[in-house]
Amino acid sequence: MLKRNIRSIIVLSVCICCVINSCTSKKKQVVFDYGTKNDSALFYFHKGWEHIMDKGQWTLSETSFRKAHAHDPNFFVGLSLVGRISGNLEERIAIKEILDTQKEKLTEDQRLLLDVYLLNIDIMNARSQSPDKTGAIVKKFRALSEENYRTFVHKYPHESYIKAEYIEVLHARYGAQQAIDSLQVLTSQEEIEEVAFFKSYLASLEAAIGNYDTALSYADEVVAMHNDTTLAGPHATYADIYFKMDSLSLAKKHIDKAVALDPMHIIAQGLKSDIDKRLEE
Repeated sequence: MLKRNIRSIIVLSVCICCVINSCTSKKKQVVFDYGTKNDSALFYFHKGWEHIMDKGQWTLSETSFRKAHAHDPNFFVGLSLVGRISGNLEERIAIKEILDTQKEKLTEDQRLLLDVYLLNIDIMNARSQSPDKTGAIVKKFRALSEENYRTFVHKYPHESYIKAEYIEVLHARYGAQQAIDSLQVLTSQEEIEEVAFFKSYLASLEAAIGNYDTALSYADEVVAMHNDTTLAGPHATYADIYFKMDSLSLAKKHIDKAVALDPMHIIAQGLKSDIDKRLEE
């Protein structure tokens, strides 16, 4: 009963934000510049999000985020995403030090994102340096990211990739059904058709609650959206669904393909480890 009430309160909160956003967006669509006026920096910044969220192209995403920062060295939100995706501990530490000294220069809205991304970097660094401290940082990260993303999405409802990360946080904190409910409230059908992440994430969420046919249908639609067999993302989605179905041979086939297509796909690497472990049992 308590869990159901909490879920209802969260959905109501999301709905209120969306009603407000709907009224304001009819007047004027508010576009966020993320802290750079450089068109090339902003182009590669958005391209980085597209690569990683829609297509599962972690390698190309890192390249794009690095290009974004190269075009504007004072683009600190962009630099934070280099820190989030870098596999080099020394580089992450150096980026974190730069951002800690520069963060007071950012606007309130930029800080909504940067503060979350800094905790993201802290989590990655803790896993390498002090694994026993990771859990506490993750708990702090989830609480702050829910609060900050909710505020940001309320002000900038058309920023789809931040909205996507907000849905991921709600999933982590409250479960798959809550994430499905919130995604349906926060996004329009048009947005779901345009942003592949939402459809692929719906596939994973539906699989998590046992709706496997629906999940596979969404995954098929993602493949049709991309029409590109070289993408790691769709294979990772299929692998996740089949793993939840306990169809381990199919899960293994797809996850091996995903990792082969993009060895930097950290989520696929983690899923591959889980699948291989289950197969060994």
